[in-house]
Amino acid sequence: MLIEIGRNGRVVFANASAREVAFAYEDLDGQTPHVTDADGKPLGPHERPRSRALRGEAFGPSMTHWKTRDGDVALVVRCDTVDQERRLAALTFIDVTAFHRWTDDTRAALAARDEFLSIAAHELRSPLNALMLTIHRLKLRVPEDGSFPELDRLVDMSQRQIDRLTSLVQNLLDVTRIRARRLELEFELKDLLQIVRDAAEAAIEHARAAGTPVRIEAHEPVLGLWDGARIEQVVQNLLTNALKYGEGSPIEVSVEREGEAAKLTVRDHGPGIAAEDRDRVFEPFQRIASTYKSQSLGLGLYIVREIVQAHGGSIAIESPDSGGAAFVVRLPVAQQRSSETTAEHA
Repeated sequence: MLIEIGRNGRVVFANASAREVAFAYEDLDGQTPHVTDADGKPLGPHERPRSRALRGEAFGPSMTHWKTRDGDVALVVRCDTVDQERRLAALTFIDVTAFHRWTDDTRAALAARDEFLSIAAHELRSPLNALMLTIHRLKLRVPEDGSFPELDRLVDMSQRQIDRLTSLVQNLLDVTRIRARRLELEFELKDLLQIVRDAAEAAIEHARAAGTPVRIEAHEPVLGLWDGARIEQVVQNLLTNALKYGEGSPIEVSVEREGEAAKLTVRDHGPGIAAEDRDRVFEPFQRIASTYKSQSLGLGLYIVREIVQAHGGSIAIESPDSGGAAFVVRLPVAQQRSSETTAEHA
C-alpha cells in the first residue's frame, strides 16, 4: 500500500490497495472508526498510525483493530523513516482480518473440542463403573477348579478391555484438566522407590501377557515432596509405553538420588526413538508411525511431561549405545512453594 502525505498533513496520493483501508490513515480530528490495540485498549487520535507518522515516529509492526461500517478489520501497522531531513516515512498496512478470524475460529473449535472431550469422559465413567462391577461379580461366580476355562478366559479378556477403556477415559479427563490449568497436585513426603514398586505391581499382568520382565534397580529409598498418585501415573504411563514398544525385551527401571533431585529412568530395548521425534512424542495425539503397533490416543507421554513439569521437574529421552530408548525423569526432592504451585495448576 503506497501513501503520499503533503506538508499540510493531508493525503495527496494513495494507490488502490491503500484506498481500501483509507479509514486507517484519514484520521483528521479523530474522525475514524473505533480503534484498539492488540489488547483491546482504545487508541486516541494522537496514538493512531498516521498521527504518529506525521510526528516522525518509527514504530511497529503492531496489531490494530478497526470497527467500520463494513465490519471489523485487523491491520498490522509499521512505520519506517525514509528521509529524516525531508521528514519522509513509509507507512505500511497489512490486512490480516481473514487470518485473525481464522485464528479466532480455530481457538473456538479447540475450546469446543476440549469441552466435548471433558463431557464425554465424564459420561463414560458411569457405564464403565457398572461394567467393572458386573465383571467382578461374574469373576466371583467362575469355579476355581478350572472346570470352565473358556468362561474364565472371556472374563479375564473383558476385564483387560475395561481396564484399557478406563485408562483412555482417565487420559481424556487429564488432558482437559491440563489444558484448562486445573491439574491439582497434593504434595506429601513420598518414597519414589515405593511408588515405582506399586506402579510395577499394577502393570505386572500386562507385562506377563507380553512376556516382558520388569527389573527395578535401586539401592535405597529416595524421599521427596510429590503428589504420590500423579507420580505413580507417570511411572505407569512410562511402563505402558515401554511394554508397547519394547518388543518383549526386558524393561529396566532405576531410581537414585542425584544432588537435590530424584532421578527415575525407564528403559526399553525396542527400536528406539529418532532424534527428530524426541520432542514430538510428548505432544498430544502424536504417535511415531514407524514403531506404532497398537491403538492409542497418543496422550500418555504428553500427560507424563505435564505432570513432571508441574512438579518443577524435567523429562528427556536418551538413546543408550546398546539400543532402545531411556526416558529419564528428574524431580526436585523439595517443593519450596508447594501451596503456590498447587494453586497455579488448580
